[in-house]
Amino acid sequence: MFDKSSAAFRHVNSADVRLTIAGQPPVAGVVYLAFGQRLSDLLNDQRAFIPVRLETGETMIVAKNQIASIAETQGVVEPTDQDNSVPPRPSQRKGFDPYAVLRIPRDADLDAVRAAYKTRIKAVHPDTVAALDLDDDLSRAALLAAQKVNYAYKKIMRERSEDAVEPSE
Repeated sequence: MFDKSSAAFRHVNSADVRLTIAGQPPVAGVVYLAFGQRLSDLLNDQRAFIPVRLETGETMIVAKNQIASIAETQGVVEPTDQDNSVPPRPSQRKGFDPYAVLRIPRDADLDAVRAAYKTRIKAVHPDTVAALDLDDDLSRAALLAAQKVNYAYKKIMRERSEDAVEPSE
């Protein structure tokens, strides 16, 4: 049974959004709403930060005062590239792309992989968020984001070590 303070009870609704953060290009994602809550209610509540689940599957914690615009897409994601390709919605994503999580190209060398990992884990580490004394929901989101970054790094390193050890015929 869920109690009313648990995240599982509160986050029963979600809204697909197109979010623009000051000085950044727009991103597609999902924000979680309490039952009956509107997007405007979420933006006007007492919290200074909100978690946004990106189309890559990672969770970004956004300061509300940095949001330049946010629009509910109601399941329709507009094209983001010049080639008019439409990125998949988070619920339609197939597979896990560790390179997208670390924000590096597939041909990045090991030093670039390590540097990207250090940058990403520093940004989402739960201790960083805990030091800000934020809501428990944001702490849990940071924990999930850090786990995803760790998993992505381990997956890339495992792939590369397996490629290096393949027997020659």
